[in-house]
Formats: sequence, structure tokens, C-alpha cells
Amino acid sequence: MHVRMFGTLTLILLVSLGGMAAAHPPSRMQLTYQEQTGELEVDISHDVADPATHFVQEVVIRKNGVVLREETYTSQPSGDLFTYRYPVVLSPGDEVTAGADCNLFGTITARITIPGSMDPAPPAPGTIPLWVYHALLLVTGFAFISIAGLLPVYGKRIAGWYRLHVGTAIVGSILAITAIALVFRASYLSAGSSAFAIHVLLGLLLLITLLVALVLALVRNRAGARKAAVRTAHIRAGRVFIVLIVVNILLGLAAVGLI
Repeated sequence: MHVRMFGTLTLILLVSLGGMAAAHPPSRMQLTYQEQTGELEVDISHDVADPATHFVQEVVIRKNGVVLREETYTSQPSGDLFTYRYPVVLSPGDEVTAGADCNLFGTITARITIPGSMDPAPPAPGTIPLWVYHALLLVTGFAFISIAGLLPVYGKRIAGWYRLHVGTAIVGSILAITAIALVFRASYLSAGSSAFAIHVLLGLLLLITLLVALVLALVRNRAGARKAAVRTAHIRAGRVFIVLIVVNILLGLAAVGLI
């Protein structure tokens, strides 16, 4: 009786150990961040007989302890080594942790720290920071657009005032759009101050308002009976743009520490 029970328990133990041996976590995981493409490459080694029934079920990506991505899978691309790529925004100094869970048993984790300094490198002697060009273009564009806005109110006695109104508006718009486009790149958009974040959001709103005002100006003469309403909307969009640009210039100066 005891011999039979011992044999049964031994058989159960061997079966359990065999199942655990078959159901194993990934043996290796390596993280690589491709700065040029903005992708985190997760190389996983998980040797299985059938990747449709035994696979990495979940991958969780964390940046500085905060979950960035959480992906669930129903199979794995191959029976041994494979790579997942995730578009993520990372900055120098960020610590990235990835965890991969086997659908049957076990977990593996890996981590990397993005090399480099959190602080931007000081400009070389004689180098003018990009934000200076951005500010000069934006302020000059604001001056031209302000002139365009004042001409219909105070400049109707000037010969050819309407052409001057259109010309200054076009020049100001080109300068403003160029100024906004100049700094829309990852190195500037990843800056961390709250003033800069608001400055960026207002910049987007400025661009939208400016485009709306330009479109209304173009369609006004084709609006027929609604010409007066379109003109009113054009004027209001222009006024909103001027107010926003004044606020955003002050925010920009605060973001770079000048006020």
C-alpha cells in the first residue's frame, strides 16, 4: 500500500517537474533604443516547440517606473529568437524596464538607462541659440500682422491701404509659420518646464488661429450673402491671434529664463 502510494506521488512529481521544464520563461532579453527612429527594440530568446501554444503573452514597458506600453500577444513570431519594436519617446537619463511573461510559466525582466545628460550641452562660443531666431521671426511676424490688423481701422486714408493690408498679413504669416516650424523638433518638444509646455500648446493654437484667419480672408469674396459674417469671423480670428501671440511671447521669455 505504502509502496503504491509512494510510486503514485513520485509519478505526479515527475509529471509536474516535466511540465515546469516544458513551461519555462524566456531565457534572455535585451533592450536597445534606436534614437534615430525613436524605437525601443526588445530582443527576446524563448525556445519553444510550438510558438502558437507556448509563447510570450505579455510585454510591459516602463519609463522611470511609469508604464508606457502594455502589449498582449496570442503567439510569438518564432520558436527561438525574435524582436519586438515599440515607438517610445525617451530622453537621456531615462531608465527603461521591460518585463516579458510566458503564457505558461515565468517572467524575465531587463533594463537600460538612456546614455547622456539630462541637461542640454552648452552652446559653442559664438553660437546663437535656435530660440533666438525663433523669437526674432515671431516678433517680426507679430509686428507685420499687427500693422495688417490696424490698417482697416486707422489706415483707410492711405492710398492702396488694402493691398498694404494683404501684403503685411502675408509677410507676417510667413514669418510666424516659419518661427513655429523652426522649433518643432524632438529636442525642443521634450523640454520639461511647465511654461515651455504651455508655450508649445499655445503655439499650436496660434498656428490654427492664423490658418483660420487666412482661410476666411481667402473665401470672403466668394461668400456671397455671407460675406459680412465671414469678414467678422476673419477680424475676430485676427484679434484672437494677436492676443495669443502676446501671451505666448511672454511665456517663451519665461521658458528661457528672461522674465
